[in-house]
Amino acid sequence: MRTPRLTGLLALLLALAACAAPAATPAATPTVGQPGGGTFSPAPGASGDPGGSATPSAGPTGTPATRTTYTVKAGDSLSSIARAFETSSRQLQAWNADRYPSLATNPGVIEPGWILLVSGDPGVTPLPTPSSPPATPTPPPSGLGCNANQRVSAGSAQTFRTIPGTGPGVALTFDMGGRMDPAVDIMNFLVDHEVCATIFATGVMSQTDQGRQVLAIIRDHPGQFEIANHTMYHCDLARGGGGSPTTAPCTGTFDAARIRAELTDAEAILRDGTGQSPQPYWRPPYGSLSQAVIDAAAAAGYTKTFLWDVDTVDWKPISQGGPTAAQIAAKVINNAVNGSNVLFHLGGYETLDALELIVPGLRDRGFTLTSLSDLLN
Repeated sequence: MRTPRLTGLLALLLALAACAAPAATPAATPTVGQPGGGTFSPAPGASGDPGGSATPSAGPTGTPATRTTYTVKAGDSLSSIARAFETSSRQLQAWNADRYPSLATNPGVIEPGWILLVSGDPGVTPLPTPSSPPATPTPPPSGLGCNANQRVSAGSAQTFRTIPGTGPGVALTFDMGGRMDPAVDIMNFLVDHEVCATIFATGVMSQTDQGRQVLAIIRDHPGQFEIANHTMYHCDLARGGGGSPTTAPCTGTFDAARIRAELTDAEAILRDGTGQSPQPYWRPPYGSLSQAVIDAAAAAGYTKTFLWDVDTVDWKPISQGGPTAAQIAAKVINNAVNGSNVLFHLGGYETLDALELIVPGLRDRGFTLTSLSDLLN
């Protein structure tokens, strides 16, 4: 049994320890890649060095009177900056969370242009980056290179979310059924970065000025892009309604003949604009399906129905609760698996900026970015 004197001494020691201890700072989560600007927290359950620091993690110190700052560049991570300035990620959080509050809860995401306090001494320069010989590129597995428009035969009706039985390939697929900015810029980005893709286009949007430019790019790069059918007017074929850019053609119900017309009318426009037949690939607007829709589409030659397993929700602007480019990139990079079918929109609000992060990020994870045909073959 403790004596009153011992109990009092213990209480005094505990009080002194509490006063001396620094405020707790959330540990940095490990990151996946450094794809061209900012980094991304891995999926839940991933393991790794929680601090990413180069020095033993004594508690972080308070904001110093003198200091060195650093402007974040594309490709930086909190841990890489900590290593360069011989400090720790926890210390960088403690010094900079007041200015950039997201560091306290999500240190895996930093943005180019942030000015971070990195040292308590003035004029500190980062350590030089060690040079290493360039890695020898490894050829992609057979069937998973950047190729498109090698369509499988129609065969029996199948519906896909992912493509089973593939190697490390991911299909980036783009719907063109509504807003058209910045569709042409996205296509040019894919061309420049040698990314194959499958484009699901509606007939009506293919007749706009930008739509015609997209189809012309597909025509000029038949080994990189393949066209697929997204119906004529983007109607909800299973429930009725919907439609883009107008709801007028989508009122009422859809029987087999009307579903067939939605596909065949669009097909004529897509074939004329690209020189490719979209058969047997199609995607139902809104992902809305029923067995009657599947049967009617198959009867029209569209036996391969593609949904998706990663939805970027890029059609929704940030002002209405939609994702930022960094959020889109984190979602895709962290959730893609072998055979993933990622849904984007050529009119996505933050899509172009997100792709600048996603393409190197997925490649850093060892994925080949390719078309649905490649994955199916």
